[in-house]
Amino acid sequence: MAREIASILKESPLLADFPPAALRRLAPAAEIKSFDAGKTIFREGQTSDEVYVVRDGRVSLEVCAPGVGCRRILSVGPGELLGWSPILESDQPLTATARTIEPSELLALHATALRAIFEEHPELGYRFLQQLSRAIARRLTATRMQLLNLYGEEMAATGKPDEGE
Repeated sequence: MAREIASILKESPLLADFPPAALRRLAPAAEIKSFDAGKTIFREGQTSDEVYVVRDGRVSLEVCAPGVGCRRILSVGPGELLGWSPILESDQPLTATARTIEPSELLALHATALRAIFEEHPELGYRFLQQLSRAIARRLTATRMQLLNLYGEEMAATGKPDEGE
């Protein structure tokens, strides 16, 4: 089973450039989880010990705010990361709710086990955090583009940026 999980880890863009020995070390910290469409994977504000990579399907990320309600801010698909907060700290609350849009298969990485592996093998932790940082940067860029789409029309209509700039 560990060999099968190591092969699955190799398929993930997050870990694709890790050497086989590193993937074998990480395999015990991973498992495959399947979700039907419309299922909640985790909720904003909860804590979790799992970081996910989508293998198949689509997952929406939603945030809630008083007076506004819950809004989908992004959807992620195969190869994309979600629920990354637990890799930083075990009690770090999640910043969004993740819900499947369609039947989905996710690679769940157990953050506590990963942190222990990274303590023992800092080079793996450094490499993982490099990939995690790239994934977060892509997420921030995508969110920024959505904000431009949302607020760009307002700016175009007034011909000037908001007063706060």
